[in-house]
Amino acid sequence: MISETLLGIKDHLKAHLFGISGQSSTTVKVELKDISKNESPDAGIPDNSIVISLVNIEEEHTLKNNYPVRTLNNVTVKEEPVLFLNLYILVAAVKFEQYDEALMQLGTVISFFQSSKSISISSGNNPNSRLEVICHLYNIGFENLNNLWTVMGGKYMPSVIYKVRVLPYQASSPVSGPAITEIEVANKK
Repeated sequence: MISETLLGIKDHLKAHLFGISGQSSTTVKVELKDISKNESPDAGIPDNSIVISLVNIEEEHTLKNNYPVRTLNNVTVKEEPVLFLNLYILVAAVKFEQYDEALMQLGTVISFFQSSKSISISSGNNPNSRLEVICHLYNIGFENLNNLWTVMGGKYMPSVIYKVRVLPYQASSPVSGPAITEIEVANKK
């Protein structure tokens, strides 16, 4: 589900960049890659790229009140509560020759997320199954931004961080059985 979400965001961003701004796909690339490997020659990040990288995952605590047992049509169903996740993604303008071009592309990315707060993504193998994710600009401050780029082992590039909320995650299938409708008490003597 995490991969599908990030690929869906990448596809929507690519469509925005190439549709609205009139750029061709040969001018700017949109990639889902590990930004920490940017300096490596085998990273596979082409010049003039917008790179999306996952930098953190957290649980959405406010949606934790799921009751694991419910009754449907006289059948009791027990399932593990759905885990709701928030993803933190870093979107960076990478390997641009001109700094102002990188800033312009980053501005286009920001305008995409500003105009598309909610993004509809296909979930699973069923094309009719859609997942809505909400993206918010996330500010981590100068010190934490420096720490993030240091941990990733790269030099700072024009970038922005978005919090992608809320991704439901259900790993196990529900277990069901007949509902208990009567209780028989045996008389002990």
